[in-house]
Parts: sequence; structure tokens; C-alpha cells
Amino acid sequence: MLVNRRNLALGLGLVVVLGLIAFQELRPLPTIGPTSLLAASRRLGPASPALPWPATGSSAVAVSGLGTLATHGPQTSLPMASTAKVMTAMLVLQGHPLALATKGPLITVTAADEALYNSDLSQGQSAFPVKAGEQLSEYQALQAMLVPSGNNVADLLADWDSGTTAVFVDKMNTRAAGLGLKHTHFADASGFSPASVSSPQDLIQLAEAAMNDPVFAEIVKQPEATLPIKGRVFNVNGDLGQDGIIGVKTGSSPQAGAVFVFAADARADDQPARIFGAIMGLSTLADAFSAATALIEAVTPALHYRSILSGDQVVGEYAAPWGDRATVFASQDVNWVVFDGMVLHQRPDMRSTTAPLPSGSSVGVLTLQAGDQRTQIPLKTTDAIFEPDVFWRLTRLGPGGIF
Repeated sequence: MLVNRRNLALGLGLVVVLGLIAFQELRPLPTIGPTSLLAASRRLGPASPALPWPATGSSAVAVSGLGTLATHGPQTSLPMASTAKVMTAMLVLQGHPLALATKGPLITVTAADEALYNSDLSQGQSAFPVKAGEQLSEYQALQAMLVPSGNNVADLLADWDSGTTAVFVDKMNTRAAGLGLKHTHFADASGFSPASVSSPQDLIQLAEAAMNDPVFAEIVKQPEATLPIKGRVFNVNGDLGQDGIIGVKTGSSPQAGAVFVFAADARADDQPARIFGAIMGLSTLADAFSAATALIEAVTPALHYRSILSGDQVVGEYAAPWGDRATVFASQDVNWVVFDGMVLHQRPDMRSTTAPLPSGSSVGVLTLQAGDQRTQIPLKTTDAIFEPDVFWRLTRLGPGGIF
């Protein structure tokens, strides 16, 4: 009887041991979580340079692709004067697109258009001469509005596009909302009304959108044009061609003071860059031109083409409890034009995984952002993680011990 009991105990013990072995062998392998080896952010280059802002008014400066670099003065709704014509031109070209080297449809000047010219002229507005019965091509009308800055031509184009200026102004405000211009409201097509308002940051955003149209960009870059009746006319933008300036629009009125939104082509080491700026509320356009030149000359040396990420850079790792490790790397180089002192934000999103994990497995993405510049880079493993051996499986610890 005693022998039978011992045999039964040994048998039960053996069953328990075999059961534990089977349980350990069949237990699912633990999930392997990632570890990021990147800082959440880092500063690019030396500190940002001090910018020579005008002593008065409000200003902002930006670089295409990077967004606003800095602002000065209140970024609130201010009278925008003739810079409103940037929106007028953009909407006309959207409604009646032109290819480069084409003039577009002819617009017949009406008696009402001629009367408006005489009225604007008598009020001391910037007016371009027109006569009833003459015809201007769409391209010529845009030149007359943007180069010598004819207020009356802005209304002429608004009526031609939408039937009435009021309907066109509604379109201007709808488009402003679509662009996210928070401080911008249009009361007319020319900007003569002090109720047509914007902010430096909004004007930069508007100018960037307009410069995407090659015909608009071509016209605002012209220092002069030859047009019907008036003949040779000159661009009000006296800074064209200086310090890389290629546009965009000036404005001036008693309520607004001098306003200038500009674009300038620059070099960041061996790469092209485009600087945008807006200056509002200065005493004269000469002051605005000097301020723009000073800002461009300060920003340009701080633009550099930098290595943001190397394709063999280790971004993170996976460490299995049984000792296998796999590093994670970005699958390509990233080089950007950046402004000294900008902050680069780095966010690796790597999924948890289980063994086996082959070498070269895609495990997530790395999001990089500096200013408005943003990209996502696939992440892959360099090494393989294999399943653990039998010894580790049998001896691994669980929440309750060896289970």
C-alpha cells in the first residue's frame, strides 16, 4: 500500500512537472515594446539673429515652406490699402486662368468705368486712365491694376468677373476664410476703403498663395509696362530687383500709412530659398522699402541647408527579454533649408512587436517638423529578433513566479 502511494505521488508530481513544462512552452511570447533614442526636440544651428524691425508699425517675416520666422508689433486687423489687389488679382486669375505668354479675353471699357476713373482721380486716388469703348485684354487689365496700382481697374475687373463689385467682394472674403486669414476682411476690391483690413502674417500668407500663379508672379515682377492710353507706366514697388525682391505689392493711404508685402529670392548655402515679409503702418513707402531691405539682409545669412536626419541614424531599439536586440533606423536622408535657431520636433511612432522579427521589418514612422516643414520617414529594423530557446521558455518568470 505504501509503495502504491509513493508511486501515485511520483506520478502526480511527474504530471505536474510535465504540465508546467508544457504550460511554459505553450505560453505566448511577451510583446516587445520599442524604446526611442531621439530627443523630442533639438535646436538647429546657433541662436536666431536679432532682426532689425522698424521702430513703428507692425511687421512679419517668413520663409516659404518654413512659415513665419518672427513678428513685430500687433498682429491685428489694420487697413491694408492697395495690398488688397493681391486677392483681387488672384481671384480673377482663378476665375479666368491665363497661361504664360497669353493675353486672355478682351474687356470692353464702359461709360461707367470711365466715370469711375474720373471720380477716383478727383478724390486723389491712384487711378489708371480708361475710355469708354476701348478694350483691354485681361493681362493688360491685371498689369494696370498691379504695376501702377489703378484702383479703378480693380473695380473694373471685379465687375467683369462677378457682375458687381459687391458679389466679387463676397468672393474675396470667402477665399480669405478658406486660406485661414484670421485678421483679414475686404470691403472693396482696391483696398481704398479703410474697412479693408489685414495683418502682416495674413498678408504673407496671401502673397504666398498668389505667387503660386505664374502669371501673377510675372506681372508683379515687372518694373514697367506699356499699356493703352497711358503708354509707359512704372511699378510703384521701388524695391524691385534689389536684394532679390521679385514682388509683391505696395499700398498707401492716410488710414493705412505705407504698406509693403514683399517676396525675395535668396540662397541658403547652395539651395534656393524665398523670403516673404509684410510691413504695415509706416510713414512712407521709402521707409517700408528700407525696412524690407534690412530684414532680407538679416535673414539671408541665417538660412542654411542642413542635414536633419541621416539614413543610417539609429532612431530606437527593441530589446527582447531573452537578450536579442534590434536597432531601428530611418530609411532615408532628410536635408532642409532652415533658419538658425529653429526647433526641430522629432516623434518616432514605433509599434510593439513579437518574435520572430526579421531584419528590415517596417515598424513605424518618424515625424519630423521644423516650422511648417513636415515629413514622415519609414522606420525599419537593422537586426533580427529570433524566438527564445527552450531553456528561457522553461525558466521565464511571470507575475506569479515561474509559470
